Order: sequence, then C-alpha cells, then structure tokens
Amino acid sequence: MIDAILNLLFPVACVLCGSQVCERRWGAACPDCWSLLAPLEPPFCPQCGEPAAAIEGLCGACRKGEYAFDLARSAFLFNDTLREIIHHLKYSDRVSLAQMLGKLLKQCLDREPFTGDTIIPVPLHRAREGDRGFNQAELIARQLGLPVDSRLLRRRKNTPSQTGLSRNERQRNLAGAFEVRAGPKLPRTVIVVDDVYTTGSTMHEIARTLKRAGAERVEVLTVARVIRDVQARAGMEVSS
Repeated sequence: MIDAILNLLFPVACVLCGSQVCERRWGAACPDCWSLLAPLEPPFCPQCGEPAAAIEGLCGACRKGEYAFDLARSAFLFNDTLREIIHHLKYSDRVSLAQMLGKLLKQCLDREPFTGDTIIPVPLHRAREGDRGFNQAELIARQLGLPVDSRLLRRRKNTPSQTGLSRNERQRNLAGAFEVRAGPKLPRTVIVVDDVYTTGSTMHEIARTLKRAGAERVEVLTVARVIRDVQARAGMEVSS
C-alpha cells in the first residue's frame, strides 16, 4: 500500500531501462535489470579471488606474494549493467542503489570464508567526498550487518585517476595514500569493503597500511570484479 501511494505521488523510473520501479526496495533500478548482474562463481584463486578457467591452489600473483591482503572476494563480474548501476550511484546521486547493492553483497559475505567482525569502507579523500556528498563504499557497507568503522582509515593523498594505468603505475600512485588514525586498538581481523576491485592495487596498499598499524589479517569484499582481459580491452572508470 505504501509503495502504491509513493509510486503515485513520486514515480521512480529505472535508471537503466526507464521502466517504472514499483517496489521501493529495489532502489532506482527495476528487478529485471538487477537480474542481469552476473554472479562471480568458482573456480577462482582461494586468496585473491581472481577468476580462472581452471586453477589448483593459489594463482601466480598470490604464489609470488604480490598482495598484502589475506582474502578477497567479489559478488559479481563487472558487466555493463553493474557498471551503469555503480556509475549512477556515484555520479548521479542515486544513493538508493547502495541499499540493494549492500544486500546482494551480504550474500557473498555470508557465503565466503570471512572471519572479520569489523568493516572498514575504502575512504575517499575529503575533497572528493565533499564534492560527492557521500562515500559509496560506506553506504554499501552499512547494509552488511556488521560494525562499520569509517574513521579508522584516512585517505591522506588525493590521488589522480587511475584509469588506464598499469598495476605497477597504480601502486606508485597509491604509495603512502592511506593512514590509520590514532585511537582505539586496531581489530586483529578487518574486512575492507569497496564497490569495485580492479587490479587489487588499492586493496594491497590499504592492507599494507593496516598491517603496519597492527592488524593481523585483512580481508577484502567488493561488489564487482574487473576481469583482467576485459580491463585491458576497455577503459573503465574504476580505481581500486
């Protein structure tokens, strides 16, 4: 009844296909468009979550110890539908999309072997968050049902866009970008949450920062995962 009244007074059109969204729980996208998301399913590397046609044990990067985090999982592949949903959330102020993204991400959290009990959203630099008005990672994290500490980690460098940069270039770009704020003792195991995992450079730098401050285990959870060969073929507006 409430949805019917709200739809009559304030109709919502799907940001992807333009059809009317009849139930507010879907946010600014309709159920048909949400159904176009592509779940990320095994096989993938048990540490970094990199999808592979067939894999036994760790992937090459994890065997070489290239990542400081201990576990990474993503709920969906970064297909065109999810890219547009995240774009509307971040750049069109459609914050209602974060609620459904968070609920979908919680299914991944519950399914995969996460052990952390404190969530840290990937922080934006204060200038960027001020311009946007919110941090999309924090909005998504608030839906996961665990304590969220959005002040523990600070982004002290307003790094330029990482679109088109190689993994090594991204790592140089991010060196020293984060710091842990002084305060209560850091939890032993934390879950870092963001919208998109691209090369892992952001998560690697965050994990290094947290471990230097005393964390023993850093786990990573993101809504979307960019597949490396797809990323190489197309410039994508993602940074993690």
